[in-house]
Amino acid sequence: MLRSTKQKSRGVIEWLCLISGLIVAVTSRLELRQFSTADALGFYCLNRDPQVLKYTGDSPFENVQDAADFIRQYDQYRLNGFGRWAVYIKDTQEYIGFCGLSRARGTSDVDLGFRISREYWRNGYATEAANAAIVLASQVYGLKRLVGRVMAENLASIHTLQRVGFIPAPSQLDTEIWRHFYMELDQVAASIGDGVRIV
Repeated sequence: MLRSTKQKSRGVIEWLCLISGLIVAVTSRLELRQFSTADALGFYCLNRDPQVLKYTGDSPFENVQDAADFIRQYDQYRLNGFGRWAVYIKDTQEYIGFCGLSRARGTSDVDLGFRISREYWRNGYATEAANAAIVLASQVYGLKRLVGRVMAENLASIHTLQRVGFIPAPSQLDTEIWRHFYMELDQVAASIGDGVRIV
């Protein structure tokens, strides 16, 4: 009976998070939240912009419902405890994209990724969100290493990875299209956590 009650409670909590988006970290300007169906319209618009998708290899959503379905089926939090997180501007509560962690199936590598709506480019939001994700990776999830994979022509994202402390991986991992980076989290300066509040 107790187990059944716990399972029901967990189900309610998961449902509430899916509807409202649990905040996992706050920076000076941003909130990182678990994906929720409230993100669906913003997520759809983000992935409809060909300039945003140019270096991702992803296809756009056909409609807002497809974005909502993706969110409902997103299983990284359940499988790993972490995942990509929706990024909101704290003061205006505007959805501007996502940033976070992803563990590829069949590997121990955890990837840091980010995607910000074009109208918010060149404001330092990707860097700020990435720093928050790095703090979560190290302090909450106890990860020792992160990797990043970026298309060689995507100079802005390469710059962002290097700015937050990633270094190029051995060149044999690279291809004509992709460049690989990594970060050893035990070598990350403690100051990277300044201004990041874990919720």
